[in-house]
Amino acid sequence: MMSQQQSQSKMRGRRHRLAIRMDPELKRKLLPLHVRALGMVERSLGSPLAYEAQVLRPDVENTMTDLETFINLVKCAFGTGCLAMPRAFSNAGWVIGLGATVLIGFIVVYAMHVLLNDIQRLCRRHRVAVLSYKETMELALLDGPTWLHSMSQPLGYLVDVLMCAYHFGVDCVYIVFIAKNLKFLGDLHLRSMDLRLYMALLTLPLMLTFLVRNLRYLVPFTVIANILIVGSFGIILWYLLQDLPSLQELQATQHWTQFPLFFGTVLFAIESLGVILALQRSMRHPENFLGSCGILNQAMVLVVLFYAVFGFFGYWHYGDETANSILHNLPPNETLPQCVMAMFALAMFFSYALQGYVTVDIIWRGYMQPKLEENVATGRTVEYLVRCALVIASVLVAIGYPDFGLLLSFVGSFCLAQLGLIFPGIVNMCVLYSQGYGWGRLLLWRSLLFLVLGFCGGITGTVISLRELNEGYPKGRR
Repeated sequence: MMSQQQSQSKMRGRRHRLAIRMDPELKRKLLPLHVRALGMVERSLGSPLAYEAQVLRPDVENTMTDLETFINLVKCAFGTGCLAMPRAFSNAGWVIGLGATVLIGFIVVYAMHVLLNDIQRLCRRHRVAVLSYKETMELALLDGPTWLHSMSQPLGYLVDVLMCAYHFGVDCVYIVFIAKNLKFLGDLHLRSMDLRLYMALLTLPLMLTFLVRNLRYLVPFTVIANILIVGSFGIILWYLLQDLPSLQELQATQHWTQFPLFFGTVLFAIESLGVILALQRSMRHPENFLGSCGILNQAMVLVVLFYAVFGFFGYWHYGDETANSILHNLPPNETLPQCVMAMFALAMFFSYALQGYVTVDIIWRGYMQPKLEENVATGRTVEYLVRCALVIASVLVAIGYPDFGLLLSFVGSFCLAQLGLIFPGIVNMCVLYSQGYGWGRLLLWRSLLFLVLGFCGGITGTVISLRELNEGYPKGRR
């Protein structure tokens, strides 16, 4: 009995420590009573993210507008993953590819909504202004069944590990992509060099962009990247729509053993959970992020539909000859495809820092900075060293495993199946535990669906990707 009381006291203490994390300065700057009353109406009728808008932000000048958030969100989604979608369709067949892309996209975006709503529900319940994904997992498990309380800290740390691993993996994929495009152009116009040398030469330029500390200062780079990507996709689509073969020559479905690679690629292409959470926290008006016509839905509907169309026409044009990156199917000696390769390489170069921002935010602000608060100068130096170390590490991983398609599928299957489906399901089950799951326990079945999809797709995709990576790069077995 005593042991149980001590355990419950310990859990209450951890809840209390998490609940008092709101900055005292924010507490002193609560909005007036009449504005809070209007906020209550808005919370009742609008997005749950209106809760966070109740608190005046001292750094409001450094926060992002709705348009800036939309631009960053679209940029995160329109990346290297889109170029792999035609190859993903070849692993699923065009009928399964079209249906599954829309379905997976809907489920992933819906899971994002569920997670963000649960975060705000926990914020209101425990009177906290902002919660990270790790803190959300910990508080949710402490609000869930008693037998899960002891798992709150381990799963909280696992969230941070996977978030870092995913965005670090995205940066590795970007390096492989940039280096392969530069090598292709270099071999044509200069002289042939080893792919690994191109990756090594990218270290210093990437490091310079990665030293930008404020997310808002990355917006100009993102605008440039978006312009380059829109122009590039326009040129690629022009090529894809030329001289299309008969649709009957394509496989409508493929063997089910190939589907996990499709699943991992689509998850990688669509999911940008860490950046989505970071962007939402950086918004000037976070109440505009969710909702049926919110920033998230506007961006993701555009992204998912484009991915489905792009993957379909890419597979239709090149069939079983579709490469891991559709760029490698374009006529190599023509000027326009070479321009597209250069534009995409530059766009991914500008996107590298935005993806890495999440990794730095977790490692530095979550674990290292609190221990160095007393010495600001030393802390700034250590942060820059951490950023440089992450760039060097991502280059080394890219050199070791330079297969663009398999690396992309592995990162998507291993990290995003857990972060985007399994963990939102666990959080939602625990958050709703005390208030019930509605008629027929419908909300519980919804959470269980997230878990099943995440486990099935994640495990099979990870195993197949690892097997093919090891077969292609046996040195990785050492």
